[in-house]
Amino acid sequence: MQSWVEKYRPQTLSDVAGNAAALSELRLWAESWDKGKPQKNAVILAGKAGTGKTSAALALAQDMHWQVIEMNASDARNADAVRRIATRGARFETFLSDGSYVRASEGGRKLIVLDEADNLFGTEDRGGIGAIVETIEESGHPIVLIVNDLYELTRRSSALKRLCKTIKFQRIHAATVKSVLKKVCKAEGVTVSEDMLEHMATKSQGDLRSAVNDLQLVSAGKTDVGIEDASAIGSRDTEGNVYDALLEIFRSGSVEKARKSTTNLDESPETLILWIDENMPVEYRRPDDLSRGYSALSKSDVYLGRVRRRQNYGLWSYAKDMMTGGVAAARQGPYAGGVYRFPTWLMKMSRSSSLRKTTDSLAGKLGFCMHTSKRVIVNDVIGPFRQLFRNDSELRLNAAIELNLDAKEIAFLLGEEEDSHPVKHLMEAVGKLKSAESEGSTGFERFAGSENQSERDK
Repeated sequence: MQSWVEKYRPQTLSDVAGNAAALSELRLWAESWDKGKPQKNAVILAGKAGTGKTSAALALAQDMHWQVIEMNASDARNADAVRRIATRGARFETFLSDGSYVRASEGGRKLIVLDEADNLFGTEDRGGIGAIVETIEESGHPIVLIVNDLYELTRRSSALKRLCKTIKFQRIHAATVKSVLKKVCKAEGVTVSEDMLEHMATKSQGDLRSAVNDLQLVSAGKTDVGIEDASAIGSRDTEGNVYDALLEIFRSGSVEKARKSTTNLDESPETLILWIDENMPVEYRRPDDLSRGYSALSKSDVYLGRVRRRQNYGLWSYAKDMMTGGVAAARQGPYAGGVYRFPTWLMKMSRSSSLRKTTDSLAGKLGFCMHTSKRVIVNDVIGPFRQLFRNDSELRLNAAIELNLDAKEIAFLLGEEEDSHPVKHLMEAVGKLKSAESEGSTGFERFAGSENQSERDK
């Protein structure tokens, strides 16, 4: 069965529901291409799921008679993939669907669409962000980046913020959602009661796509649908957004709104307090507001400390009340309207996570060989061992074999990148020697001690 979302996807911008201002802004940007290359080659369409961002991009291509080159979250989107699909598509001239060749200067343009661009930054997408920036800088064709979380995209690359025009899509009003559902019902020959349409429109919380999916679900095999069928679609648990919560905490001036802002937030109090701590100076510029705000935050931290020590998670509610309502009540002056930042501490911990794992793994191997604890190895041994490893080629080779070092551990000891030539060269040498089952390892035994050497000599 065809999805009704795809079946009734708007074919022109005038058919896209809601967000009239955003659609007008998008159209003006597109029309500027007809007057020559615009000031910004790319736009970011930002907003919650189901607000019409992808539909608007595809409808725009129809209106402008542009060919679409699309990459979405299901594609491999590392640097090579982006360059292969998007960058090449953006650089070269256009072949239309009928096979005819049209130069960009004659209006033959492509629309490069990268959907869910805020999900581009996993390890599998390494290098993808650089390739996207390169594509935008070199493109002779319009580019659209579609994101649910604008901050998640732009915090990874300041260049994207500079190179792109940002257009924000808001949640669609329930009345608009209801009118779209009525049109779909008429096209499908399904009669749905007014109260059921009202229920689905309200439940969607501005997500038109989810509302159409719900309508298709309850209408399956039926021609008449009433409110009694509402149980078939259940309730929708919408996950909150940390940036929306920060807005309520810092700007609403309401203790109740600040407390409610974290109800559906998928963040622990230990993480949320870091967000608030990082961003309070961005919004609270008056010293007395900051003083009261951090006083409330310190009380929250006291409760969190008791949770950790006593495992009494009932204290979390008190901690959250202080970090939300307490901080909201602290502001008496105007807020500054700044841009929120990802917590610096979390960023540093994330970046150092791989290094800590490598150090721990290496300490375990050295500790086992030297019959001592990881703590002693980390504090007293790894530093001198790294110097020996770098300066003694014989020890380096034999230690890599004896300790069964992997590429990450070798790179750490040499102070090189994992894919550097010295690391690759040593790994190749280790592979050859392992297959030969050589006897004795003079270099490493000199470091580990004479006892192991004497045991080998027996």
